Amino acid sequence: MITNHLSHQLMRSTHMNFSQLQGLAALADTGSFTEAAERVHLTQSAVSHGLAALESELGVTLVERSRKGVAALTAAGERIMPHVRAMLAHAEAVEQEARAAQGRVAGRLRLASIQAFIPPRVLGSLLATFQQRYPEIEVVLFEGALQDVGEWIQQSVVDLGLVLLPARGTISTQIATDELIVLVPADHALRSRAAVRHEELLDEGFILEKTNCALHVLAQAGFSFGGQRPNIRYQANDSATIFAMVREGLGITIAPRHMLPSKLDGLALLRLDPPQPLLIGLAARAKTPVSPAASRFTEVAADWASQQSAADWFSEA
Repeated sequence: MITNHLSHQLMRSTHMNFSQLQGLAALADTGSFTEAAERVHLTQSAVSHGLAALESELGVTLVERSRKGVAALTAAGERIMPHVRAMLAHAEAVEQEARAAQGRVAGRLRLASIQAFIPPRVLGSLLATFQQRYPEIEVVLFEGALQDVGEWIQQSVVDLGLVLLPARGTISTQIATDELIVLVPADHALRSRAAVRHEELLDEGFILEKTNCALHVLAQAGFSFGGQRPNIRYQANDSATIFAMVREGLGITIAPRHMLPSKLDGLALLRLDPPQPLLIGLAARAKTPVSPAASRFTEVAADWASQQSAADWFSEA
């Protein structure tokens, strides 16, 4: 009773509002007052004043501001952000449940995707199918590295994430299966092989993305280097650059089949022996209520997955 009384008194004496919290969350996501204002549909001045009022109310600085307009959370800001996101997520869920009780399905869904490993075909097809069925639900898309998406799910930055399974600390639904493929130059010694064993790649120089997503995926898929770390010769920011470097004979790479370029001129494609499947699924934070919008998207994704035949999935777009 004492705790409840104190909490009630704190709520009465604190005048923060959801507009201020939305602005703070947008600043944390974008690192920019301009982009944060666009995201929450307010002026930059309104976001700035809302943040100042919130900091004054709480008595702490939440965001460090630079002259160039860059915003970064302070230590205090980092500590309160999980609570801010939880409050916003609960508020959105309340609104969605109320609309659902009125027979309406509307609101916002925050969806994350692993940029380097979720095939554009999967993402595009899912979003198109969902939009046709639920046009009143706005989907806000977040794209990042494997670790980013995992953190966004756990910190309630997003409602759902397209991830590689298994994903610890989540409840998940499998929607697709991909496969890790080795890509080598067309004149490589292994070019005529249909498949290659892991140990045959130990002396190869790898070209991987700078995010190191590939290393996490190799470990998750059970790829073994006999306890040795692969020789990473180069790292690049995007897959197109990596494929071009492989084509020029600077090294080899490993990527999901559906992330490979449509034209393989100058490249040879090898399967792994044994094959290394990648399970793609939708995940939400465990032990957290799922919003109606997230539930609807999961249902659509499961239905979409049941209609995908193996022939359709492995045919070239």
